[in-house]
This record gives sequence, C-alpha cells and structure tokens, in this order.
Amino acid sequence: MSKNQSQALKLETLYDQRFIEDYLGNKMSTDFVTAIVELIANAWDAGAKNVKIEWPSENNKCFSITDDGHGLTEADFSTRWTQLSYNRHRGQGDAVEIPEDNDISNKRVAYGRNGKGRFSAFCFADGEYYVETKREEEHHCFEVKISSGQQPFRYSSQVIPSPSYLFHSNHGTSVFAKKLKHVGMPEDRIRSEIGLRFLTDPDFKVEINRKKVQFGDIDAEKVNILEFIYQEKKVTIRAIQTEKSDKTTQQHGVAWHSNNRLVGKCCWDGLRNDNFLDGRTSYAKKYTFIVDASLLSDYIEPDWSGFKKREEVLEFYDLAKGSISDYLAELTKEARKGTTKRLKENNRQNLSKSDLIGVKRWSEFVEQVQLECPKLTDQELDSVASILANLEASTSKYALIDKLKDYTPQDLDDLNSVLDDWNIQSAKAVLDEIKYRLTLIASVREKIHKKDTLEVQELQPLFEKSLWIFGPEFESIEYTSNEGMTKVLKKLFKTEETGSLNRPDFVILPDGSVGAYGCYDFDEEGYEIGIKKVVIVELKKPGVPLGDDEKGQCWKYVKELFDKGAILSDAKVDCYLLGETIAKLEGRERNELDGAVRIRPLIYDTVLKRAESRLLNLHKKIENAPFLDHSEIQKFLEENTVQSNEQIKMI
Repeated sequence: MSKNQSQALKLETLYDQRFIEDYLGNKMSTDFVTAIVELIANAWDAGAKNVKIEWPSENNKCFSITDDGHGLTEADFSTRWTQLSYNRHRGQGDAVEIPEDNDISNKRVAYGRNGKGRFSAFCFADGEYYVETKREEEHHCFEVKISSGQQPFRYSSQVIPSPSYLFHSNHGTSVFAKKLKHVGMPEDRIRSEIGLRFLTDPDFKVEINRKKVQFGDIDAEKVNILEFIYQEKKVTIRAIQTEKSDKTTQQHGVAWHSNNRLVGKCCWDGLRNDNFLDGRTSYAKKYTFIVDASLLSDYIEPDWSGFKKREEVLEFYDLAKGSISDYLAELTKEARKGTTKRLKENNRQNLSKSDLIGVKRWSEFVEQVQLECPKLTDQELDSVASILANLEASTSKYALIDKLKDYTPQDLDDLNSVLDDWNIQSAKAVLDEIKYRLTLIASVREKIHKKDTLEVQELQPLFEKSLWIFGPEFESIEYTSNEGMTKVLKKLFKTEETGSLNRPDFVILPDGSVGAYGCYDFDEEGYEIGIKKVVIVELKKPGVPLGDDEKGQCWKYVKELFDKGAILSDAKVDCYLLGETIAKLEGRERNELDGAVRIRPLIYDTVLKRAESRLLNLHKKIENAPFLDHSEIQKFLEENTVQSNEQIKMI
C-alpha cells in the first residue's frame, strides 16, 4: 500500500454484534426480571397510569409492554431513543411529565439515569424489537435492530401495526417483539416480582395478560404483616422483600397509603427530619413497607404531597417507625451476633480487664453500632469495636463518647487534624501544663484584691511550682520549698501564726506570708553541697503598700539565711515583694552584695499581666474553656491551697 493510499484510508469505530451484551451488562441483557423492571420503569418515567404486558406462555407466544404515558414524537424518538447513554437528567430533568388526562396528583421522580433501559427489550426479542408510539397527533412505529460494523443498532420506520398495540387514543408507547427468545420464567413468578416493586403507588397499575397485578400475586414468603395499635385501633404494615437488591431505592422504602391512595412518595425519609434506613444499604434496595395510614386521612395535605405536622401524625409515625425498625433489627439479628462474637474474640485481651457487666455493656454497644451504622465496613467496625473495648477497660469508661456526641462536624474535623499533628501523650502533656498555668493565673486574679489575710496566704503554696511567672530564667532550674530555710525564717520572726504548723514550707505573717524556694548546687562527684540559688516570695495583703521598709524586711530575711548557714555564702538570691500597690518612688529594684541579692517590688496585676503575656495571651482565646469556669477555679484552689477549716482543726 502506498503512502497516499494509507493517508486516504478512513479509520472508524466498528461494532461487533456482542456489543449489546457488553453495553447493557449481564443482568439487563439476560435476566428477565431486571429487563422487565427496566421497561416498566420507562413507562413510569413517561407518566403512565396503566401498563399492560403480554407475557409469553404456552398459549401465548408474544411479548409486549404498552403504557398510556406521554409517548414520543418522531423528533423525540430520534433524540432520545437512538442516542446511546442518553442523559435523562440533562435532557428532561428528574421530574416526570404526566399527561393531564391520566389524573395523577402525586409528583414522580424519574428512574432513568443512563439511557440503557429501553434496550433491555433485547432480553426478550431475538435480533430486533419494535416501538409503536403516539403523541401530539403523531403516530409512528420504529424497528430497533442489533447491527454491526459502523452502527451497533439500526433504526427504521415501519407500518403502524393493525390492530394497534396502544390502548389510549391520544398517547402512549408499546415495545413489542415478533421473534422471541425462549422465556422460561412463568407468569406467576414475574407477577410476584413486579408486585414486589410496583404496588407502592396505587396510581400506577400493571396488568399481565389482562389480569391486574395485586398483593395476592406476591409470593407469600416475601410478605410479612406487621401490626401496631394507634388510639386503640389496629394498624397493619406490609413488609415486602425482593429476592435480590435492586440498583436503586426507587419503589423501595416506606409507602403511606390512605384509602388505597399514596400519600407523598415511597422512600426512606422520615417525618422528623430523620430516616428509617440508610438508602445506601442493600436492605434499602431490597425492602418495601406499605403502611395503612387511613386513620390519618384528616391530616393529609390538600395536594396529597404528605401529612400535616400534627402531634397525632407524629405519634402514628413513631409507632410505625418502631415496628419497622424492630422488624429490620430482627432480620439482621443472627448476622450481628456472629459479628459481635468475632469482634469479642479480637478484643479479648482488653475485655478481660472488665467485669461481666462491662463486657455485656460492650456487646450491647457493638450491637447498637451495627444497627445504627449499617454502612460501616468490616474494617471500620473492627476499629469501632477496638475503641469501645479500650474505653471499657479505661477508668473514664464511655465519658469520651458522651462528649463526642455534642461535637459539630467541624469540631470532629478539627480534632482529627490535631491528632494528625500530635499523639495523645504529647498533646496531654502540653495542654495539662497550659491548663495548670492558666488556672493558676485565674485563681490568683480571683484572690488578690480580697481584704482577708488568709486569702493572701492561701496564694503562697501556689508559687512553689509556679516561679515561671517571674521570668523565663526559672523554667530550666528546679526550685523547691526548703524546710530548713523556712525554719530559720520562723525563728527570725518567732511566729507560730495560724497555718504555720499545717504548712511548714512557708511562713505566715500578720500582714502576709513569706515562702523560700531553693535550688541545690553539686560538687564534682554529684553530691549536694548546699543551696546555690534562692527565690523568696513575700506576699503582702491588700492595703499594705510596698516601700523601703518592706524592701528592708526582705534584705533582713536574706541576711538571716546567710548568717545561719541555710544557704551557701556565694548564693544568688532573688526576692519578689508582691502587693496591691507600691509606695511613691519605691518601684525601683534594690541590690545588695554587688547584685548577688536583688529585691524587686511588683504589684499583683503586673505579675499576672507578665504571666499572661508569657502564655501568649491564650486566656483571651480560650476564655470559655471548661477549666476556667468559676466552680473549677474554686476546686483548683481547694486542691492547691491551705483551707481555713483544715487550719482550725489543726490548732
């Protein structure tokens, strides 16, 4: 072949006759139930009220399905029927167009999505089928034939059959076959399968071989009758189960019938902004419940779109939902038991730490999770069960679950993001430290302006582990209260004020309190040799201004510690003199021993502002944190300070 001949060769997509099977898939091209359901669904989407089917039998070698829907013009057929994978949503929308003279009040949502259902007629027809359709004075008949080569299907106009298949004078569509494949499914079986799916709406009637499909046609094994009592009257619910899950939940769900008319639509939506069942589950595509709601006829909206929101309606709904939920729960009981047994074995180690009541509680919890969240995968369910077992073995039990239930979706996303960056141990360590420091600041702020002396001395114990509030230099060195230094100071003051015996690690004075905190020094061999660094915190009660006399008192404390040998001779000492106010011109720091001793007067508010600044002013961002609640502050003080009632008992 020459180069010019190669360029002239036209390349096209070609179709083998097997294309139809690949295109439709195994079910639609070979399964009679799936195929007839698809064709009936097309009639539903056409706004039909009546569908009549000729089903092949020993005495009837014909197949046809005819409806009184809106039908097709020639242009409609060309646009919709001949277009592979026709997009119903884009072309016509989801709402079904219903002919006015069909007298159907309820709105319908279309089944059609992928444009394949009309070709399921090839499941019955051997090679070709025919479409007779009528709309707007147009009456046509078309042949649809499996082909190959450049076209998978070929279409041609045909003479309108005589007699016509259509039974409505103005509109409708019939799909029929002249050459049949062998259809080995008996009529009673197909009646049952159709009844399982299309008896929820009384405004949609299906006949097979001139006999209407009714509830009695459904296989008795596929229908169960549920009952409940409403206002002393018995109400029945038909629970209908298809043998296999359908592709969608259309015609599945809960249908409310009042005097043989559908109220609203058949779906899994509840009346309390809830759902009977997750529509994604296999059960949602397999079960239908028809509730006789005739007792609510006075509460139906004028357009029959639903019920009015009344207490009587909601009471009826709750009873119906309870019956349906119990029925569904019973269906999955054995499967849930098996799953629970497997999960119990997987979590045996953690569950062994719990008592029998705890294990029972865990089992019930896992059962409930399976009921409420049927869409969980096995892996997700395993994770949930493991978490619950850990909670059961923990001290707090299920308190975490109680907190999580109040979280918004955004809260849960934020929590997940935190756990991406932090593990629990590190996050708790950081947050506990922040909590302690913020609570300390809030506690001090609550106390500093009260006139009672005891209120001030209650603060002294808080400073033992909180010297960080004075500056970053105290973060890296461990300071602790020192009983030896405290004894020296007590002898200096010759005091046994209330509380001194109860808390020997600081000195209570008539106008405040003094605490001494030291850091040890070590020799080359690692042995302690004495206190090298000292922090003295003197708290003055409100009303005592900080002046030169108060600074002198601090210097007196330091000299006594040096004189008695309570600290090393070259020790560095920081004295913090805290009060509500500072006397005029007395705010400067006092230095002794060439700066080895520093005495710093500070007012309480300044100290707290410094502390808040060192914490990046987090208190403003998390002011609603639970641990900053007033009751929690009081609890913190009770756990960390001297209590007056305890002191009275000690004396």
